[in-house]
Formats: sequence, C-alpha cells, structure tokens
Amino acid sequence: MTSELEIGLYIFMLAGFLGYHVITRVPPLLHTPLMSATNAIAGISLVGSLVVAGADYGAASTILGFVAVACSSTNVVGGFLITDRMLKMFKTAKDQTAQRLRFQFDPKMLLALPVLVIGGLVLIYSYEQLSKDAARFLREVLATHALKYFYILSAALFILGLKGLSSPRYARKGMFAAELGMLMAVVGTLFHHEIVTYKWIIVGFLIGSVVGGTMGLRIPMTAVPQRTALSHSLGALAACLVGISEYFRHRGALNTVVMTALGFEVVIGGLTFTGSLMAAAKLQGLLPGHPITYKGQNVFNLSLLAAIAGSLIYLVIGPAVPALFYIMVGLAFLFGFLLVIPIGAADMPVVIALLNSYGGLADACMGFVLMNKIQIITGSLDGTSGFLLSLLMCRAMNRSAFNVLFGAFGKVDVEGRDRAAEAKGTVRNISAEEVSVLLDSVRSVIIVPGYGMAVAQAQHGVAELAKLLMKQGINVKYAIHPVAGRMPGHMNVLLAEANVPYDQLYTMEQINPYFPEADIALVVGANDVTNPAARNNRSSPLYGMPILEVDRAKSVIVLKRSLRPGFSGVDNELYYDPKCMMLFGDAKESLNKLFAALKS
Repeated sequence: MTSELEIGLYIFMLAGFLGYHVITRVPPLLHTPLMSATNAIAGISLVGSLVVAGADYGAASTILGFVAVACSSTNVVGGFLITDRMLKMFKTAKDQTAQRLRFQFDPKMLLALPVLVIGGLVLIYSYEQLSKDAARFLREVLATHALKYFYILSAALFILGLKGLSSPRYARKGMFAAELGMLMAVVGTLFHHEIVTYKWIIVGFLIGSVVGGTMGLRIPMTAVPQRTALSHSLGALAACLVGISEYFRHRGALNTVVMTALGFEVVIGGLTFTGSLMAAAKLQGLLPGHPITYKGQNVFNLSLLAAIAGSLIYLVIGPAVPALFYIMVGLAFLFGFLLVIPIGAADMPVVIALLNSYGGLADACMGFVLMNKIQIITGSLDGTSGFLLSLLMCRAMNRSAFNVLFGAFGKVDVEGRDRAAEAKGTVRNISAEEVSVLLDSVRSVIIVPGYGMAVAQAQHGVAELAKLLMKQGINVKYAIHPVAGRMPGHMNVLLAEANVPYDQLYTMEQINPYFPEADIALVVGANDVTNPAARNNRSSPLYGMPILEVDRAKSVIVLKRSLRPGFSGVDNELYYDPKCMMLFGDAKESLNKLFAALKS
C-alpha cells in the first residue's frame, strides 16, 4: 500500500517536472509578471493558515494562524492585482492603434475575490450560530467529497494559469484561471472538518485583503522589486508560523517524517522572511546598496548554518526538545538577515529569484506537514520558477549562485577607482541641443534602458522620444539586458507602462547583431550591462559577463548623472571610448530638454 508520504513525494516531483517545462516557455519579457504570479499562487499557504486559525487548537495556535491568514491573503490579493496591472500594459503596436469596442477589464474588479470570500465566511459563521446540526452536516459532507475535487480543479487551473504566461496575448486569461483556482481552493478549505470558528479567519482575511489590495493597486511599477521581496517575506512568515503552531500543538510528539518536513518548513520560512526584508530594505534605499561585510563573515555564516542543520538533525531524532526547536527558529531568522546584507544591489535579481524559490519550498514543506496535496503542488511550482530564474540571472552575469551569496560582489574601492579613471583619459561631453542635431541625420537608433531610468522614472520620456524619432522615419529598437534592473524582466514592465509596444523590445541575444548597423546607441541609465571590460579586460571582475555591445554602434550617447560606476563598483570603459558622448544630468530632465530641442 502506498503511503501518504510516498504519494506526496510523487506529486512534488511531478509538479516540479511539469513546472520546469511550463516555466521554461515563459519569455524574458514576462519574467516579472511570472514572479509576481507565482508569488500570488504561493499564497496557497492561506489554505493551511485557515485551518490553524479556525480550528480549536488553543489560543496560541489561533493567534499564529490569524497572523498567517493576514500575511497569506496579502500575498494572494496583492499579487494577483499587480500581476494583472502589469499584463494589461503589454501590447503590440497593432493593439495600440486598433480601435475596437470591447470590454475593458478593470483590475479593481479583482477585489471581488476577497469580498466574495469574506461574504461567504460571514454567511457560514451566521448560519452556524442559527443551526449547529446543519452546519456540522455541511462540513462532514463537503470535507469528504467536495474538498478534494476543489483542490484537483484548482491545481489544474494554476498550471493552466502559468501556461498562459508563455505569451502576452494569453497571459491575462491564464491569470484569470489561476485566480479562479485560488478561489476554489480557499472556498473548499472553509468547509474543512477541523474548522470550528470563522471569527479570526474573517478578521485576518479582511486585514490582508485591505493591505494587499492597497499595495496591488497603488504601488508604482518602479517599486515592484521591493514589493515582490516584501511578499516573499510575508508568505515565508506564514509558513513559519504554521510550522511553529503545529510543533506547539503536538508538544513535540511528532514522527520522524513530519518533524523533518516541519523543521525544513520553519527554517526555510524563517530565513526567507528576514532575508526578504533585508532585500526589500536594500531596494528601497533604507540600507546601503553596496555589500555590508566584516572580517570572517563567511566563516561565521557557514558556522551558523551548520548549527541550524545540527539542531534540525537532533530534533528529527528526538523531537521533544522545545527549547532547541525555538533556538533553531531564532537562528534561522538571524541567518536570513546575515545572508543578504553582504550581497550588493547589483545581485538583487538573483537574490529575489532565490528567495522566491525558498518561499515555494517552505510552502511545499507545509504541504507535507499537513499532508495537503494542493500546497505540495503549488510549492513545487513556485520553487521551480524561482530556481530557474535564479539560474538564468547567474548565467546572464557569468557567475555562480555561491559567488552571488558569499562573494560580496560590488564593494567599491573608491581610491582605486579614481586612480583607474585618471589613467583612462578624457570624457566627451555633449549638450541636448547637440544630440538633437545628431539625431536629425540618422536612420537607426537603439535605446538601452537601465536601472538609472527606473530611478529617474524616465520611461515615459524615453517612450515619447522614441515616438518622435519614429515620426521622423528613424528606425527605433529597445535593447533589454536580463539583469538591467532589480528583478528579472523589470525593464520590460517599465517600458510597457509607458505604452512601448512589446514587439519593439529585443533581448540581448536578439539585439547584439544590430548594434554595428545602428547610427546611435542611446544608453539611458545602464552601466554594468554595457561595460566593454566584460569582453576585453581579463583582469576585470566583470570579465565573461554577457553584455549589450553598444560600443559596436557608430556613435554612443549616454544619459547619466555622473561617471560613478554601477552597483558592481567597476568603472565603465565605455565612457572613455572616443565615439562615446556623455549627456550628464537626471535622465528625466535630460530627455525633456532633448525632446524640446528636437521639436524646435
């Protein structure tokens, strides 16, 4: 007879294999919506949180479950709302010019999901008070029959939702399927036979929906990376709290299999929670973007990880040691904090993808603890997505994940940088009026956006400039590097927000052959991803990293505040190239001046 554990492992492996084949077909254009969507789907931790908050496990478990419900529902509501906002922006040039009378979906309508759930909860709670026997009958019938079918259908809808992200044309329809799957999973769980009260579920879901809805509708697209990191932290915290509740409820009387899964759940959830908070703080500018290091840091971190692993092994052998369990949880929180602070902001695309993967693994472990198959499936899908994206980002930077986590890449030697700059020669300055004269006699322009464009919120100015150039008969293309932002695909989202047709966006592999034919490469805030040292200088830390070969264009114009290097801390050799000209200043202001000069 096949055990529940064996079935769970089969499901985990098959879901990961299926997720690999589905997610590898998602184009780089949609990597940011993919991460946001998997983050929302990972809010399936809400399923376990609902049971803990509504069951009569004790006051401590109810409080932990209530907080977990609030965290998970924030992820679900906010994640789906902001994903829909992003997908709605992706249009081709044909879509933008076509005038069709058709129904326009407003993302605010997605708020109907939590409203429906909360309304259903209130009705169930009221009905329970009026008719205890009928409520018990409904729970017994639906818990044994309807619940499992709801979970099967929701799993299929989640997979179809991710499959829809293989093309911008079908992505929104796919997300509607995933949202329906989440609604079915949540509604089905409300009839779980162990749930005896809905009071704290309603309050937690209401708080999470308000917070998540506000974030999903109000947050600017430039802040999507930090919102994603914050969502990782909330989802991981929910998984960790449910694991703590289960250990507390059973007083450590757990078998080896459950204790192993529960140990991984709280450890991965704990380190992902604090690590994601640190990543969000770095992205928001609350912490320095450069690596924060001290002597012996890697040795201390690895020793701390060994202590956590040793504690977990001891607890698996003898689970009934509460003091050691809580110490292990505390060390996991500390390890997540220490893991991220020595990582530079340039490596945030990899870090966010890895944290996404960790959050999925924590959800999968929760599924093994509660033996909930839908959580195992979604956790495997989320973990696969984050792992694949982190590998893609490491490959785009020609670095290993170990080097990203422990290499302290991006620590700047100011004195050495200044000496190197003096040795390289002079830089050619150019004014907006002079740039307009140059653009008046060209046929082909390639625009290279970078994180500096996002900081200056200059994407709308870039789009307006491109439209003006195209009206003059100039061929305009956009070159997008995989790590030209603080999360995979971020530049694509920002340009889509500015109504740039996605069929004008080219990946690095697609655009590099076009640079020798381009009259001008216009670089807006991109730095490390355009540095020729990655191709020419073997002594450079960037050597071997695939770059956008803007130096092969006939002329290069760079819009930048100063000559300061990017987050890698490496001086850009492009700026000293004789055919490169620097238009210094805030990118948004420089584009406004350039736009005015071109129109005049």
